[in-house]
Amino acid sequence: MTVQKSLWFPLVISLEVILVTLYAISVHANGGNPFPLFDVNGARTLPSWLQAIQLFLLGALPLWMCLTYRNSAVPPSRRLLAFTALLFLYASLDELLKLNFLANHHQLWKSIYLAVGLAVPILFYRDLLRLFNLHPQAMRLIGIGILIFLVCGFGLDLFRVHVQQPYWYQLFGRWKFYQVDSIRTALEELGEMTGETLVLKGMVALAQRRWSQLAINNIPH
Repeated sequence: MTVQKSLWFPLVISLEVILVTLYAISVHANGGNPFPLFDVNGARTLPSWLQAIQLFLLGALPLWMCLTYRNSAVPPSRRLLAFTALLFLYASLDELLKLNFLANHHQLWKSIYLAVGLAVPILFYRDLLRLFNLHPQAMRLIGIGILIFLVCGFGLDLFRVHVQQPYWYQLFGRWKFYQVDSIRTALEELGEMTGETLVLKGMVALAQRRWSQLAINNIPH
């Protein structure tokens, strides 16, 4: 399965669109309260399970590559693989159980995630440059996915705090708050899931090409 022929990709994107659409519809139909099964902010709901599975795969793939790592000549390095695996596996558990909401520090944990994410290109810039030179298409997919995730996951959250709430009546006076916020939340969650799916697609391609290179060079992995 190549990057261009990944049939799972449009299926997952379609499922993500369906789930956030059902969330927005349920909010409007139920007077501001989403149906529990489709609540994008709830624990162990359908959107939560989907994101948790995506994040688990994003952690399991580099973990497997790290555990079977044998040669430093073939990037990525073991340090980057281990760091990435731990980050995504924790994020998967956090998404499923909503640990940040339980601790009542949702905004703090978002800031921590952002800081850790921004630290990756600083700490592992040599790794990332080598990967981009060897696998530009896969790395572009990963980069685009991360950008979409940041713009939607953090940008729309900042929009809610700094624009939507303080200027509500000037901008959306004719609408009920939950009507607009449900659309914003749906777009935020769709962007996050789409970004994660793009990163996963790029990471799968990266792993396939790395293993192919190891096989060609007759290096055990």
